[in-house]
Amino acid sequence: MTLPRKCSFSKLATQCDIPPSYILSVIEKEEYLVGMSCMEHLEPIKYKIKKLQQNHSIPNGKLKIENIKMISTNCIKGSQQDYEDVYSQRLREN
Repeated sequence: MTLPRKCSFSKLATQCDIPPSYILSVIEKEEYLVGMSCMEHLEPIKYKIKKLQQNHSIPNGKLKIENIKMISTNCIKGSQQDYEDVYSQRLREN
């Protein structure tokens, strides 16, 4: 699955440029992807999802928060240094 390169958080028409660390979905009868979040904006996005559920804008199921995991390949072993390099590269690309 291809994921967005940026966090879903925005305020006053300014989008967060940080790569996401969490996948947020709502599970009712099915699972619905509702957003992506960096570490810094997890709580504000959770709050917004609860408000949207109260307004019946999105399904009123259980909120599932899942860490995004980096996949290791032959050239990327998945060490902390690799994670920091990928994170830094994403910030430079934006």
